[in-house]
Parts: sequence; C-alpha cells; structure tokens
Amino acid sequence: MGQRIVVSDSQESVHFMRYKKQDGQLSIFCDETSPRYVTCVCLLDYDTVAVGDRFGNIAVVSLISNIASMHCTFELIANHITLLD
Repeated sequence: MGQRIVVSDSQESVHFMRYKKQDGQLSIFCDETSPRYVTCVCLLDYDTVAVGDRFGNIAVVSLISNIASMHCTFELIANHITLLD
C-alpha cells in the first residue's frame, strides 16, 4: 500500500514514518502536536488513526490531505473525553 509506518509512544502520541529505501532509514514525516499517553492505536485507513490514552480519552486524528511537504501535522477530527466522578 505504501511505505508508511505508524508509531506511537507512551508520552508523545502518534508519528507517521516513511522508509527511505535508498538510505535504509526511517524518518518521521508527520506527528501529532498534542502529547498523549498512548495505550492503544488503531489504523482506520491510510491517513487516519484512532488513539486511546491512559486517561480513557479517545481521539481520531487524520493527516492533512495535501502532504506534499515532508513536514505536516495531524488534524483532530474527533475527540472523546471521559470524566470520572
């Protein structure tokens, strides 16, 4: 489908990486600007990811449609916050 890898970590949320075959390197070409303590990630389509964090929040983020440049940001398209009493 392509040469993208979706990576998440426990403090910096989601990153999209691209494999550069000629260099044999992985490089981040897009990342979410809001830090999240990610516990699970689900790829919804080639450009969209659902993210759950340790506080019970769910966010759906999508790549901006014109990712011609090497650097871009996510557009938050849905967010769910659970408040515990």
